[in-house]
Amino acid sequence: MKDKNRSIFKKWRYKYRLILYNDNTFEEVLHFRLSRWNVALLIVLGSFFIVFLTTFIIAYTPLKEYIPGYPDADALQKAKFNQAFIDSIEDKLHYQEKYMNNLKYLIMYGEPITKETVLHVDTSINYKNLVLDASPEDSAFRKKVEQEERYSLGQETSLQSLFVQNHYFIPAKGIIVNKFNKSQKHFGIDIVTKAKDMVFSILDGQVIYAGYTSQTGYMVVVQHKENLLSIYKHMEQLFINTGDRVYAGDMLGIVGNTGELTTGPHLHFELWYKGQPINPENIMTF
Repeated sequence: MKDKNRSIFKKWRYKYRLILYNDNTFEEVLHFRLSRWNVALLIVLGSFFIVFLTTFIIAYTPLKEYIPGYPDADALQKAKFNQAFIDSIEDKLHYQEKYMNNLKYLIMYGEPITKETVLHVDTSINYKNLVLDASPEDSAFRKKVEQEERYSLGQETSLQSLFVQNHYFIPAKGIIVNKFNKSQKHFGIDIVTKAKDMVFSILDGQVIYAGYTSQTGYMVVVQHKENLLSIYKHMEQLFINTGDRVYAGDMLGIVGNTGELTTGPHLHFELWYKGQPINPENIMTF
């Protein structure tokens, strides 16, 4: 058995001469002395080299784009852009979900919105091409506020500055039949209007809720700049959706009588500033 193994090993190491001749002159051009072991080793090394070269070409050269099923550079760029876009949408959905949960709590229990849960949306207003003619009453009230602002401190100053800096549209034309009363948890005003009157956005902003609840009926919540929130309740029909961008004077819906907490057609309108309800009549002229 040992002699047989030695014989096989000798065959693998036995040298063979590979000679290349010139076909015309039969002159020796090149010769090699090879064994079976040398040939096997060359085949293995050649295979490794081919694998390495193929991997390098696929990984580091544009030739990989010609491989069937491999995406081209444009497809990869679009995929990266789409991934970044999806990530940004997820962030927005996360903040909007926090808003929705907060608003549901506000609607159900009438508690102030906490500062930690308020999303600060930058809705800068450009009135360059907008013409607003103030009424004499509005001008007189504005002048009074500007004079009092010099001597006011804290929250009062902030509220007065809201009036001075912004041009508000009236949410609905009508008569205020129920005024703001924080002690009775009536955090807004009730405006009785003509049938089918329109409801307007008071300022530019982002619609963070537009839908129906059993108590308030069809309602809209708009986030404005400077932590100002406007709420419109008991509407008959909505013209906008959650997430829409609205501008001052845009129609939000129609005055109605929907929801359990209503006794007749009217608009319940609320203003919240930095998580606290404020009297709309303090900064707007109805």
